Amino acid sequence: MSSPSQQVLTDQSPSWDKKGEPMNPSRKLLNTAYVVAHYRVERTIPFWPREWIERLQRYRLRAIIRHAHDTVPFYRQAMDQRGLRPSDFRTVEDLSKLPLIDGMTVQGNLEGFLSTRHSDDSRLALYSSGSSSGIRRVIFWDKTSLLSKRAHPGRDRVVLESLVGQRRYLHVHIAPAGSARFELLPFFQASSFNPPGLVQHRVLSPEEPFETITERINTIRPQVVSSYGSFAEQFFRFLADRQMTIALPRVWIYGAEMLSPSGRELIENTFGCPTYSTYQATETGRLGFQCEERRGFHLNIDLCAVRLADEDGRTVRPGELGEVVISNLHNRAMVLLNYRLDDWGVMAQEPCSCGRTLPLLERLEGRSSEMLRLADGRVMSSLTLDALCDDELKPTLQIQIAQPAPGQIRWRIVPSSRADLDTLRGSLLERCRVVLGEDTQVEVEFVEGIPSTPQGKLIRVVSHVQEPDAQARNAGRNRQKDQGLEK
Repeated sequence: MSSPSQQVLTDQSPSWDKKGEPMNPSRKLLNTAYVVAHYRVERTIPFWPREWIERLQRYRLRAIIRHAHDTVPFYRQAMDQRGLRPSDFRTVEDLSKLPLIDGMTVQGNLEGFLSTRHSDDSRLALYSSGSSSGIRRVIFWDKTSLLSKRAHPGRDRVVLESLVGQRRYLHVHIAPAGSARFELLPFFQASSFNPPGLVQHRVLSPEEPFETITERINTIRPQVVSSYGSFAEQFFRFLADRQMTIALPRVWIYGAEMLSPSGRELIENTFGCPTYSTYQATETGRLGFQCEERRGFHLNIDLCAVRLADEDGRTVRPGELGEVVISNLHNRAMVLLNYRLDDWGVMAQEPCSCGRTLPLLERLEGRSSEMLRLADGRVMSSLTLDALCDDELKPTLQIQIAQPAPGQIRWRIVPSSRADLDTLRGSLLERCRVVLGEDTQVEVEFVEGIPSTPQGKLIRVVSHVQEPDAQARNAGRNRQKDQGLEK
């Protein structure tokens, strides 16, 4: 049995004009047809039989491994030193034979991960926000994969149309000028025509005052609004505190960051606005998406293989917390295999009831930088702590946690105008004593505001603790240098 529309999903590459030369209309028309054909197939893939998806995954795995061995210095050297050939990689489980890498490894040796087959004419540089690490990472994508990425949202557009209740709608993006959306826009405009659109797009800046954004939304009256998770949470807390009214969209999409449980409850239960999210990163593109059930992320494993690993790099079982390790199977310009994405999550033990066959990441706990070290040795996500202190944190506008050392936590809180500060401090300290243990030192500091990053994100955790897994990675990098795997 073969997969439907297999011919559409092969890696037949459109051709590109030389850098600096405009693309002629006929070529743009061909690229547009390429995107439209992919989009139609992408809408069906989440419902394919699982064996079809895994067959497509293996096809792309074999292709990327051959490409990596032939054209990417880091992987050619890693395979040669381990006595491996491309034929030794039959399933994604075999990717564990390769060294674990992370963002620091890649950024310290960019040339080692770039394909010699792609020059500046056929690739594009995208940048991560750097909000968690403080360092903007550059990720190179080949232009054919980027053009395909324009079709990948077809998978979750099916869900969004169901939640909105119509196919034609107005979508407002609250996004900074430096986001990946804006970096890709000139490329999309130059390489293809806009397909016949069912969605109208408008853009607002997160740097505008909340009052101005409220006025704009009330004027535009969009059916869908999207923003960073922390922006959505701060914005709705502002609306609640000021008792302002807004023309609510039918769906509020958040990305790049998770909503806290109290933030989601405020948006969905108090305001009555459903929230929706996709899971993506500069390194991976569209990694996963929520379905109508909204209880996790369906993972696009045919585009990017995903496993969850413990601090030693061993794959954990479904239901156990682990770090997200990805292998991008479709980007040819910069190959990233067995790459620690710096997120932590839990895979579902049971399939989703929606009927989609893609595996489900049941919980996304947040970044490694958002994990807290308690006095008794436990590690806890800041989102988990938010959930455990949900009632106590309701009268707040902004929240940030500082961790000067393991077992020490300092809450930085912007209280709402109606909060009783003594009551808020006392109830939060008592609750933390119960959930964190007697030995964890907790302080509460009230502040007038917590600045966002230039990209409009709120840093949830400011930590001065170097985690044990970070120490292990540093040691691992030193070993790789000794073995000649890093320059």
